[in-house]
Amino acid sequence: MIVKSRFFMSPLLKNRSLYNIIISRYLSSNRPTLYETLKVIESSTDVFIQPAETLFVFPNRKSVFGGQIIGSAVYAAQKTLTKDYPLHSLHSYFLTAADNSSAISYTVSRLRDGKSFETRSVTAKQDNRIVFQCSMNFHRKEKGNMEHQYPIPHTNVAPPEDLPSLEDHIHKLLEDKRLKPELKPLVESALYMPARIDARYCHQRDLLEPKPTWPAKEFVWMKSKDPLPDYSHIHRSAVAYCSDRVLLGSAFLPYALNGYSPRIRMQASLDHSMWFHDDFDFDTTTDNNLSEQQKDSIKSIRRSPDIPPIPSKVRVRADDWLLYELECPIHMNNRAWTSGRIWTRNGRLIVTCTQEGVIRCK
Repeated sequence: MIVKSRFFMSPLLKNRSLYNIIISRYLSSNRPTLYETLKVIESSTDVFIQPAETLFVFPNRKSVFGGQIIGSAVYAAQKTLTKDYPLHSLHSYFLTAADNSSAISYTVSRLRDGKSFETRSVTAKQDNRIVFQCSMNFHRKEKGNMEHQYPIPHTNVAPPEDLPSLEDHIHKLLEDKRLKPELKPLVESALYMPARIDARYCHQRDLLEPKPTWPAKEFVWMKSKDPLPDYSHIHRSAVAYCSDRVLLGSAFLPYALNGYSPRIRMQASLDHSMWFHDDFDFDTTTDNNLSEQQKDSIKSIRRSPDIPPIPSKVRVRADDWLLYELECPIHMNNRAWTSGRIWTRNGRLIVTCTQEGVIRCK
């Protein structure tokens, strides 16, 4: 996701025509749901179109939200599979910014259709410019005899029901005497924004005067606000959409800054990778329905007694709360490398993400 952002000195305030186009789409009564935002329409074989009216731009920015492009690319690629294999990894690059003035096309290349894996490459274009490139691999469901995962971190993480929502924070910000009067209309516009993601920070920083914290690590509960169909491919696309929302923000934690500070000249996601450790299968009894041949092939292996038990498999839904663990272990040469782990409420690790972004500060 490519962004040039000054939240409180937004260039959109200087470009009223573009600002009005964006705001009018926010206030439209026909706001697309998250599912409608992810959907793409097949225009020809392996070519899919995303209408301009479904493209999402935040009020203080000009570029389309990168998570939407990732999620829609996943949606398009899944439509071309010859077998119903779940996505296990993706690796992508944001090449240039897209806006919501015209449609985005997704062209899928079928690189491999094997017995165990199917590989796809997706190229997203807007007005004949390549804006995004992504490679994805899909793996048939397998059961192995080596399985372990690290336990969910034992930290002071409050349940999402006990945390304030984004709307709560906006209302609180509007009542804050430190907020300049001329900036209130911009903040108020966020209340009418069709927020498709409910993100609740376990330790919300002060938006106007953020304090530095170390280590650069935080926890965020996330879910889709819109109910999603009972189809695992859609939920993987939605998790991909959500994964880009807060990841680069962890790079600001050690500093008295955030992504909205007027000192930030530019912040841009350069690449985004994801590994899906769970098949998101809605039938959680799959492991108990193995064929006799599969059972015979799984032989026990001597294991370390220190391996913790893996939490039971549950239905993974993007419209239910998932815990996003974020950290930025290194920030050098104006590039921040961030990583994230996504956990179910019962402690099952389902997704790992990494992203590098460029951040330029005055």
